[in-house]
Amino acid sequence: MSTMGFFRILFLLLQFSALGVSCQETAEDFLSLGDTALSQDENAKAIPYYQEGIKRIDPEEDSLLIILSLHTNHGSALSSIGKDQEAAEQYQHALTHYANEIDDIVEESFKRDATEIAAQASFFLGMVYQDLKQFHDAVEAYSYAHVLDPNHWASVANLAAVYHDSLSAHQKALAAYQTAYEILTDTQRTPTDAPEEPRYILSQLQYRIGLCISHDLSPNKKCAMDNDPDTPVSCKELATNAFARALEYDPDNEPSKHMLATITADATMSRASNTYIKSLFDDYAENFEHSLVQELGYTGYERLRRVFDRAFQPEDPPMFQKVVDAGCGTGLVGEQFRNVSKHLIGVDLSEAIIVEAQKARPNLYDEVRVGDVTEVFRAEAPLSMIVAADSYIYFGDLDPLFGSMKDGLASGGYAAFTLENVSQDSEESLTESKPDWRWQLTASGRFAHRKEYVMEVGKRHNLHVKHYEPLHGFRYERGEAVRGHAFIMVKGEDGHDEL
Repeated sequence: MSTMGFFRILFLLLQFSALGVSCQETAEDFLSLGDTALSQDENAKAIPYYQEGIKRIDPEEDSLLIILSLHTNHGSALSSIGKDQEAAEQYQHALTHYANEIDDIVEESFKRDATEIAAQASFFLGMVYQDLKQFHDAVEAYSYAHVLDPNHWASVANLAAVYHDSLSAHQKALAAYQTAYEILTDTQRTPTDAPEEPRYILSQLQYRIGLCISHDLSPNKKCAMDNDPDTPVSCKELATNAFARALEYDPDNEPSKHMLATITADATMSRASNTYIKSLFDDYAENFEHSLVQELGYTGYERLRRVFDRAFQPEDPPMFQKVVDAGCGTGLVGEQFRNVSKHLIGVDLSEAIIVEAQKARPNLYDEVRVGDVTEVFRAEAPLSMIVAADSYIYFGDLDPLFGSMKDGLASGGYAAFTLENVSQDSEESLTESKPDWRWQLTASGRFAHRKEYVMEVGKRHNLHVKHYEPLHGFRYERGEAVRGHAFIMVKGEDGHDEL
């Protein structure tokens, strides 16, 4: 989801004048000129018209509708060319005029039109505040838009997105998503600017409701239905219902498929779909590194490099001619391996996160690729080394992945990667009930693997363990240290490829 909110709705506000301009142009005349330019996507041209119209406002002659429209449409024109701070000021001017004058208006239809414009101004103000990362201000703006227009479903959907994505206020997000869903499904209500094909929006809302509920699925956690708040029910059951309902609206909703499989422990699921991973990191891109490192205490990227160095002791690691950073994200692990890589290629499914990598570390990669790592390995063969920190956790069955690594690596080529392990308690339970377990889909939506299984798959594909170390606490999940593995594998001789 972009920072502009959960659902961006772009439209022009009501225009309250004809296109003719008299010899003595008024504020209303310049509003018409600006609106005409805006309707033709000539946004920069519209701005001076609105500015002149605002200068010519005569409080004795010009109606509140004209004043609100000038400021609000001026804000929209400014926002469209990236001037969000100036746009916010115009939306605020509109809302100030509304607050100061609305109580003096007697005619109901006039008051209704003014309130409609003010609600849109507050909605747009929330969107620019999101762009400016002023999240608490965005909350106030979206909330006020909903107060002014209780049927404005997009304002509460965006409010929920801010709560969930930016403020980690999952309970508040849940309530707001449910309100948006109710507005769109209540046959007694007329949603403001209802979507032409609501089932896709409803699917996304149910998916998001499921995410809010599944944020904490600890065994003792209980939830309740809105219509029966005194009766505790399983949060897992409610989350399952939400994801299942999302798929009823849109059977192709890949993130919902993944989360439904996650919380129902679908043993048939062998890897996360590319669509799910791309969606996850496209939405996550701008906050990815801060969230991973600062909020989750992630250290896997630097610890993988230390494990790698220990694999070569007492010597220093050699220089590798052609290296792929698989699932490169913003370049955290690529940066660790840059000094042993003559030619470094960053690969990720998410184009948005590749863009963030190039912003954060503009000279890190010699090349970048957007695509499936298994395809890139083969396309870029022969490779000297593959590095992957926290990337293979979206694969359950490792056979296809290791097969592609074998095909991509030159003889004697290296693979350095991390994987997750289950908790100590889960490992003891699995070892007792199913000693040959291979992988486990965890509540986080990521896969955890048994060390021996990883080594067996590697051996089948001529990838042999040079060095192994357990990783404990390389990231944290709900305050608990996550266990993991660091593997350094080398491909055996099976041809005449050179490093």
